[in-house]
Amino acid sequence: MGPRARVIANSLVWVALLQTGVGVGGAVAGLAPGQAFAGEALSSADEKAREEALELFKQGRNAYKAGDFDAARELFQRAWARWDREPLIAKALAMAYDRAGQLEKAQVYFEHFLRLAPATKDYLADREQAVQRLAAIKEQLMARPGVLKFRNLPSGARLLVDGKPAGVDAAGELKVQPGSHAVRVTMEMRIPFEQPAIVVGPGEVREVEVVLVAPVDPGTLPRDHTWTWTAAGATTVGLVATGALGFLWWQSYEDYTDLVDPVTGQPTKKAMAAYPYKGQPCQVGVETSPGSKAFECDAATAAGKAALEDMSPYRIATPVVGGATVVLGILTYMAYVAAPAKDPNRGAAPKTSLVPQLGPGGGGLALRLEF
Repeated sequence: MGPRARVIANSLVWVALLQTGVGVGGAVAGLAPGQAFAGEALSSADEKAREEALELFKQGRNAYKAGDFDAARELFQRAWARWDREPLIAKALAMAYDRAGQLEKAQVYFEHFLRLAPATKDYLADREQAVQRLAAIKEQLMARPGVLKFRNLPSGARLLVDGKPAGVDAAGELKVQPGSHAVRVTMEMRIPFEQPAIVVGPGEVREVEVVLVAPVDPGTLPRDHTWTWTAAGATTVGLVATGALGFLWWQSYEDYTDLVDPVTGQPTKKAMAAYPYKGQPCQVGVETSPGSKAFECDAATAAGKAALEDMSPYRIATPVVGGATVVLGILTYMAYVAAPAKDPNRGAAPKTSLVPQLGPGGGGLALRLEF
């Protein structure tokens, strides 16, 4: 059979296939090997490859007639791998994949067929039918949803797609409309995972590897004890002040008790000896003139009152400063316990200091920043 006869036979089979809905087996079975592989003279290597492709095509045709469609597709694929210049092999693969519902592959081989089959009147019918079926396949593919397949998505994680809550099936897949989608996965005690633009084509499966990183344990980071040291310094000053005031209070109290008995409020023997009356220790309660009762120990009593007045500020200030120091001590402990963790991604705060400046015209202080 010549090339023209072969083309006419193929066209008739193709038309019958599309009009009656017969499977690809019928089309393939209706073609004799001579119809498919007659052609121009070839080199010995090409001739061998074409003969091998012919044999594989025969086996595929027989497998298809026997109902073993998977084996038929594999044999047709092997024939195509040996000889990819024959439109009939491309057509057989396109129809086989079309029958199996693998529209993406069917589209590829229909396009191969249109590329290989010459645009002449002998191939017009075949090409028209291929164009029609290819358009239908493309329409079907465009109507297919895309699929986002999530890997390592922990149970309990919250999935947002385009800002809306979403859920995956048992295989970790989620059907979406073709286009660009923003994905966000959140989980307690984890840094959120985000991908702002995942483009999914019709029927395409895009894998999304979810990585939820555990945040740095704050307990392992150094603490910022700025406020701890500030409170501790104030507490230290308070302790020193309390000690100094307490010492002065104790000294004043000793001076007072040397002059006045704190129980009776009367001058002590030491005070009476220190302030004599006419060369003798003063006496309390001696009348010095009719109708009046004066104390010969007035000087000792006045000295005691003066000592009490000297002691009073320390007696008030010491417990006040001591109480404030206790509060500062509590604040120091709280600042230590609640000290925030230092952010390792941020540098240390700049330090300030005053530096003396001396020059021919005089001196002064300059503010220095250390980063």
